[in-house]
Amino acid sequence: MDQKVLSELGDYLLAHRDEIIAEWLRAVAQNPDIISDDHLNGKSELVDHLPELCQNLAELLKSPQSDETRADVSNAARVHGKYRWRQGYRLEEVIRETSVVRRIISHNWLNAYAREARKLDGETRTAAENIIHQAVDDVISDSAEQFVEEQLKATSHLNSQLADALAEVREQKAAANAANDTKDRFLAMLSHELRTPLNPILLWANAMLAEKQTAPSLKEDLQMIRRNVELEISLIDDLLDVARITRGKLQLHLQLSDAAALLRDALEMVKAESVRKQQEIRVELSASNHRVTVDRARIEQVFWNVLKNAQKFTPEGGTISVRSFNEGEEKVSFEITDSGKGIEPDLLPKIFEMFQQAAGEPLGGLGLGLAISKAIIESHGGKIYASSKGSGTGATFTIELKTAQDEVP
Repeated sequence: MDQKVLSELGDYLLAHRDEIIAEWLRAVAQNPDIISDDHLNGKSELVDHLPELCQNLAELLKSPQSDETRADVSNAARVHGKYRWRQGYRLEEVIRETSVVRRIISHNWLNAYAREARKLDGETRTAAENIIHQAVDDVISDSAEQFVEEQLKATSHLNSQLADALAEVREQKAAANAANDTKDRFLAMLSHELRTPLNPILLWANAMLAEKQTAPSLKEDLQMIRRNVELEISLIDDLLDVARITRGKLQLHLQLSDAAALLRDALEMVKAESVRKQQEIRVELSASNHRVTVDRARIEQVFWNVLKNAQKFTPEGGTISVRSFNEGEEKVSFEITDSGKGIEPDLLPKIFEMFQQAAGEPLGGLGLGLAISKAIIESHGGKIYASSKGSGTGATFTIELKTAQDEVP
């Protein structure tokens, strides 16, 4: 091995450093597997430690046994690995970039020097190739190792942040659940306390209305009192139902029932209001199977809610149509259609949300009836939905229930 030739090779590589870097830049730009350099600001960021690597290679060729130079190669490679991580590279791109360096120096420029210096052959060339390969291998391993360390540190930091965020979310969720539980308990207690004093008023009004000696003028006032108390009790019952639904305490007492009979009972309850508003109710219960397994009181409550809703939005002299039909053997459907004001398209998706009412609606109520109805029907495994072509076209509410099997649960 001719050490003088190796030293001259080091000077040669150092003298052509800018050309080596330019060739490397072209090779990287043409490599389809290296794309993370697209966002870098200019060649200086991409070149990074390459000038220093060329300097270190030249010194190694002059002094192959220099531990200090090898340490410099390692340190520069680690800085490179950290830098590439911060630039958003992938590990395989870091390795490919350095492999391009190996090919350009150990093949292209070593051959170019061999053509100029005839003495670079045999043992001397092998030594030069070994020095270059070893240096590049060290760069690959050290930069990749540092890259992975940066990746692990970042992952650890992110995991720590994620753990903190999850802990905060759990605390916020626990606080929100506690607040909701407190709110629901308060709502249930308030509803109970509000209803308690109304019961004796209703009993007294009914008793006075039953008395023959009660003057007709007083009876009109008593009927007004009774209507208002009944309305107040209905609103309070809605609040109690909301509390049960939100707390998952809505209980169902299932029985084999005739859904048509439950609908007729609900129609009887709204009959007086229909007469007062001169509304025509058309009924066509043509389903062949009305047998359902349901909580009778709850399904009747749903029918009553939807019918009252239709009455409220249908003007005097309007029409409400009620029909039933079967879709296959497993489902019975009820449609309640009114000739009222209809539902605006933007409100239609929200019609079953709690406290949802039409904008500027003067007809009262808390906007709970349809939300409660939806919860009841869905707890039976059924569906309820609304349709309307818009303002002034009326609305149709469809209630779907599963038909019952022969056995009684």
